[in-house]
Amino acid sequence: MYASIERVFEEANQNLQRERRRLELLQQSAQELGSYDQDGFAAMGRALSYVVMGGVLENLMRDLPSAIAADLVALRISRSRLPIGLLSVLDAAHFRRCSGDTVQALIARASLLRSASNHATDGRLVENFSDLLKLADGSTVGSKNFEALWMLFDMPGDWRNIPQDLLLVQEITAKRNDVAHWLQDPVEVGRSKRPSALIKMVDQLTQLLDHVLLSLCYWFEDRLTQ
Repeated sequence: MYASIERVFEEANQNLQRERRRLELLQQSAQELGSYDQDGFAAMGRALSYVVMGGVLENLMRDLPSAIAADLVALRISRSRLPIGLLSVLDAAHFRRCSGDTVQALIARASLLRSASNHATDGRLVENFSDLLKLADGSTVGSKNFEALWMLFDMPGDWRNIPQDLLLVQEITAKRNDVAHWLQDPVEVGRSKRPSALIKMVDQLTQLLDHVLLSLCYWFEDRLTQ
């Protein structure tokens, strides 16, 4: 039912587990480095973890729309079973024509209102909309991407697995940019965290993505019972 989505999250999980193993090796080798770490060798390795975690999130948000669309098309359900928020994706062309004071803009706005009012009885089958749904827009992935996912699909509850997940994502976003764009010396970024603390961050991020996957799976199952 949601095989494509599971594959996307499985790839993210594998990348995070690989990063966890790398951090464990860094932790084990800390005593061996001794004075050799004066140039920040190990600190650079720790700073890289922010880039890895940020990259995992970016890949996930880039690949997830295609997976969601593919699994929805495979269900062969009508558009009426989708939350109305997804009209902002399915009818994106109409939204783009709404601006301005022209007659064409007026027609586009009226068409959108009609589409929304008829949504509950729209029997058209869901078609592939992966080209219209963009959860990654080139900017660094942060809490806004998860919020957009929850809002578009009208999923119950919170995108956060635990309240601290907001701070987790904010830290990954900020430090990833600091390291990748040299806004802060990567050695200083790496020295701000011990390997054990970064391992906890990887574990928390893994649990957050498990929560997102489970929420999407429940959402798909609900489409079949409506």
